[in-house]
Amino acid sequence: MSKQFAEVQQDDFMKFGGERPSYLEIEDALMKLGGHGVGGNNFKNEMVKLAGWTGGALTTYAQRAAVAQAAFNRIREVLPKASSAEELRAILKSLK
Repeated sequence: MSKQFAEVQQDDFMKFGGERPSYLEIEDALMKLGGHGVGGNNFKNEMVKLAGWTGGALTTYAQRAAVAQAAFNRIREVLPKASSAEELRAILKSLK
């Protein structure tokens, strides 16, 4: 993927309206890379967790905005370097 994403800010998780926050664009890119549908959503969730997200299924990003910000910015840094789902997974695993 060659697209660059804007840096994610903690306030992005609490915004309504206006410009679309970059974390949503990152989620879209992850779902596309993972194959859309349920598979794409599962891949997105896996990548966000690999990047450091610690919340469960019922935890919103706004509840842990600092953790979500760090995870999405970690993905933001490496996503343009990955050309496949497997490559992104390997890159994120190597950051741990």
